[in-house]
Amino acid sequence: MEKQEIDFKSIIENLNEAVAAVDYDNKIVYANKYFCSLFNTGCEILCGKNIYEFLPEKQDTTVIKDCSYKIIKYDDAYFSYYYLSVANSQMEKIYSDFISTVSHELRTPLTSIRGFADTMLMSFDKLDKAQIQKFLTIIKEQSNRLIKLVENLLSISKIQVQHSNLVFKSVNAKALIEQVAEILKNQYPTHPFEIKSSLEVPNVLVDESKFQQIMINLMDNAAKYSYEKGSITISIDNAAKDNFVSIKVKDHGVGIEPENMSKIFEKFTRIENHLTRKTQGSGLGLYIVKDLIEKMGGQIFVESSTELPNSGSVFEVLLPVASYTSQSKKKLEDK
Repeated sequence: MEKQEIDFKSIIENLNEAVAAVDYDNKIVYANKYFCSLFNTGCEILCGKNIYEFLPEKQDTTVIKDCSYKIIKYDDAYFSYYYLSVANSQMEKIYSDFISTVSHELRTPLTSIRGFADTMLMSFDKLDKAQIQKFLTIIKEQSNRLIKLVENLLSISKIQVQHSNLVFKSVNAKALIEQVAEILKNQYPTHPFEIKSSLEVPNVLVDESKFQQIMINLMDNAAKYSYEKGSITISIDNAAKDNFVSIKVKDHGVGIEPENMSKIFEKFTRIENHLTRKTQGSGLGLYIVKDLIEKMGGQIFVESSTELPNSGSVFEVLLPVASYTSQSKKKLEDK
């Protein structure tokens, strides 16, 4: 029986569907990460509970987190397996949203790049130096926008992969955030970036490139959705939660309405207000940020107010401290 248990765990853990194994008393004996994530819990919590506490009995579909899933049951000599796969109609909607968003987001910068390039080719001898510099700047900005969109799409394509090949190392959060701020200062020259750090804040245990991607997304959003000349404050401190470092990114924008707080981390979601209408985006950034943070053992929270014109929002990221114990544990998990 022990070998059978090891075998089915290794099989269902790597499936791209949510799967739970159940004994003949309908008690859960194992659930893979995908299944656990649907109910915001861990396998050790689910084990021993009746499967029908989570799935409807004698039905072949269920709705979890506003998504419709088809339930498929399979029995073998040892267990019953419950497979949850996204219903076709839901997949079609996701695919349709994806195509619509991507086609729009790609078309806009490509149209700008082609338009200004054509203008320069046809009228280069009639343009003065200032006009040429202006057109080249626009082409560069739109090219950077395309690069960011492609990077986000590549991240989305990998987001369901269980083993995302993260390379964990000890990283100085303040030093990396200062590098990101220098990059963004050129893009947002009217927004001051202020970095505050407590003394003796330990390093974090993260994948350095993914951590940089997280901070670029959060700090870029903070500048993009702040009022003109609004400051961006990044605070780094020891978290109240043991063995975590807290990183807070505060903007001075319109804030987020309470009913939209649960939506901002969803794919293709952009909150409608006069600041977001002036900027363009794919609605993928925060979805990717949350996924990467959780893959690195962290958490993300948001506080926001719309009571005052520039109350803004605060995004707090908790990341594990790079202690000797945590690094040793991570090496064991990766083997």
